[in-house]
Amino acid sequence: MSKMKLMIFEYIQNQLLTNPKHLEGMTTKTIAESMGLQRSNVSSLLNKLVAENKLKKSATRPVLYTLADSTDQKNDFDTMIGAKQSLKNAIQLAKAAVLYPQNSLNILIHAQPGCGTSFFVETLVDFARHRHIIQPEAPFIKINCRNYSKDPHILDEKLFGPQNDFQNSAFDHAWTGILLIESYDSLTAKQQAKILEFLNHHIDLFKENKNHDTPNHIMVILSSSPTKDLPINQTIPFIIELPELEKRTFRERFDFINHFFSREAAHSKRTITVSAEVIRALLLSSLTYHIKELKMLITQACANGYVRVINDEEKDIDITISDFKPIIRHNLLKEKENTLIFEELFGNSETIIYDRDIGYLKEFGKSERLYLYEEIGRHYRSLSEHGITDINISSIMNKYIQNLFNQYSYYNMFDEQYNSIQLAKIVDPRVIQLVNSWLDTCSKALKREFKPSVFYGLCLHINSLLTLTTKRHMIPTNETSNLIQTYPEEYAFSVQLASNLNRQLQLDLPTEEIILILLFLIDQNEQQVSGHPVILYILHGSNIAKSLAETTNLLTQTNNIYSYDMTLDCKPQQAMTDIKELVERIDQGQGVIVIYDMGSIKTIVEAIAEELNCKIRLIYMPITLIGIEAARKSAMETDIDYVYHSVSMSMNDLLQKTEKGADLIITLCHTGEGGAEQLKHYIQRYSKLGMKIKALAISSRNELIKEVASLKKVYKIHAFVGTFDPNLFGIPFISIGKVFENTKENLDRLLMFEPLKTQFFDYTEVYQYLTESFKYTDVDKLKMLLPEVIDEISLHYDLSLDQTIGLFMHIACLVERLLEGNGRNMSIDNQAILKTFKTDRVILSKILKKIERSFAIIVNDAEISTIILIIKKL
Repeated sequence: MSKMKLMIFEYIQNQLLTNPKHLEGMTTKTIAESMGLQRSNVSSLLNKLVAENKLKKSATRPVLYTLADSTDQKNDFDTMIGAKQSLKNAIQLAKAAVLYPQNSLNILIHAQPGCGTSFFVETLVDFARHRHIIQPEAPFIKINCRNYSKDPHILDEKLFGPQNDFQNSAFDHAWTGILLIESYDSLTAKQQAKILEFLNHHIDLFKENKNHDTPNHIMVILSSSPTKDLPINQTIPFIIELPELEKRTFRERFDFINHFFSREAAHSKRTITVSAEVIRALLLSSLTYHIKELKMLITQACANGYVRVINDEEKDIDITISDFKPIIRHNLLKEKENTLIFEELFGNSETIIYDRDIGYLKEFGKSERLYLYEEIGRHYRSLSEHGITDINISSIMNKYIQNLFNQYSYYNMFDEQYNSIQLAKIVDPRVIQLVNSWLDTCSKALKREFKPSVFYGLCLHINSLLTLTTKRHMIPTNETSNLIQTYPEEYAFSVQLASNLNRQLQLDLPTEEIILILLFLIDQNEQQVSGHPVILYILHGSNIAKSLAETTNLLTQTNNIYSYDMTLDCKPQQAMTDIKELVERIDQGQGVIVIYDMGSIKTIVEAIAEELNCKIRLIYMPITLIGIEAARKSAMETDIDYVYHSVSMSMNDLLQKTEKGADLIITLCHTGEGGAEQLKHYIQRYSKLGMKIKALAISSRNELIKEVASLKKVYKIHAFVGTFDPNLFGIPFISIGKVFENTKENLDRLLMFEPLKTQFFDYTEVYQYLTESFKYTDVDKLKMLLPEVIDEISLHYDLSLDQTIGLFMHIACLVERLLEGNGRNMSIDNQAILKTFKTDRVILSKILKKIERSFAIIVNDAEISTIILIIKKL
């Protein structure tokens, strides 16, 4: 390479890597003017450098020249944590010093112990080698002066040579390479002066005595604690400061934590599960030795966890806060003011997983998208396996995907009070700009206003596509084609956004991702349940509930917490009037969760729930009674442990106190003899709660209301279980679908309203139960016929999942009952239904012929009218 061409290349390389103005590239004019050269000569040499694959040029006007993409141009600094944030300035200075024309310049690094000086310098050395500033075999010598604090004579010999003339010294051994002298500030004034003497004078003498056929220079890097009174500060041209761990951003601290835990997972060959409490405590820690101490703490905790599972090769390592020193746990006292930061870093995850092979897993983003596609595919296969034809699968899946998308849509975390400034903290600004512009176009073309939640949701979703790497799961083509045909305009705009993302962000979206974007647009048209449950504190005392509500609202920023303070002299009748008015005012239609402490509050609230027909759920927190008990015992006893255990037992008794009068579960169906009765037997057989079960017919709503009101006088009605919610007296409802979606082992958890991760509906449990329960019906024959019958009915009627399951159970039980010889007689109500729905009677009679012929039974008009009740939700 000619001298002039080399000068131009070194100048461009230096500017592109160190000057923020030229991050996008440099023009011929800029290069020529900066170097004082003829533009035509520079242009010719630039084209030669492009031909040699040293540079590449853009297709824009004016042409921009950048470094070619090759292994030679690898930027080692880019892999460092904080490369574009807290270390940005330090890295730019390091690059400038290494790439300085002719000879690299010496560096002084100011950093506290444990802030990563050694790693920074090692990265700098790799950078210099990849840039061919030093040869691959060039020496890299490190001396930590603190290691010789007890024997300064040995340190003198290493630094300055046996004869104190720098021959066979560290400077001599590192010649043509890089010398790192750590803890320079721990040297004596005489030793510091000797190093200054070498850098200012002896280095020239060394050059004269060395072989001129090899690189004739040494780069010296000194490190010391940040101090301003060192003489060398005035001599070294480049002073780099490395930040302490506390001065790093929370994102960088989180990256360090993830790196060290991932490292331990790989070394131990075990997946490591860490509680979010540990992550929060480490993020808030103030450590004397910064990054090095953080690494040591994590290694020690993982070693302790490894010992616990060392005898079980398949068991993961679980890390909790107890694996760390108490001083680390104390940092959690500062977590309240950093809640939003934690949510931004790892959402609401209770645990974070570090896979033995992959490392840090962002399961709160990655696995949800993966699970989305898996669920779609599993549901599609389930429908096929149960005899549903391809014609009907398309319409079922169309609705199913949209419901599933609503279930997993995570844009609800934002409300209309959020703005783009807040969003930009967690989303690439380019994404925000793209989505905002695209939605404006869609709004004008489709003549439709989009809610802010659609904007925020799209931004979050697309940002996750840029930052998360997941295995693609294809959606079957039936439902995608149906969506495209139903919403052609919206699909065209979705393709347009995908094209923009590909062109501007190099994000290539497959068809299933474009369909998900389409669902954001059409989600506006879907009828959704409005409102959310609200929380109401009702506590005895003055301003107790109010203060707690204000604190909860402040911490959660939800503004859905309300309060009522029941003073000790407040009469129950007045309290009931006040609370009733408050419930009417705050209820959004989805009910109220009341947290109360003691007294007659429960009775008052239950009466209000019945009077207003409002969903109210009660959570008993007897804090006042516990305080009274603790105060009374403390006044009588001197042993704190006795008081503590006594009060704890009393607290458990209060929390576990059961209501007098048996709990009752009511199973519902359109005929008490059918599905409701079978559902009753199923619960009686597999539930261990000991609750009474009663099956009721729902053919007449007025009759049902009377019956339930009568039962309420004797029993505490725990829940309705059936094909749909009758919405009576605020009594909780559990759908028949939920019962059979879960295994019988989980039945009691479901009945006690515990959250369960339900699977898609599987008829295996249903068939197994019918086989065990039926005496007259051939269940194998039912398996062959019933899915086909339900399939044909679904072609004519738009059935929900609960309706489908309820109809399935009803017809199965109908067959058993008719074979037993227990048919129904026609009533006036049946006649009225058949007269109103004449066409439906004809359709259903024709479909049920298959059942009649196969089982030699007759499904009369009374039975058909009941099926119409189920289908029409009457």
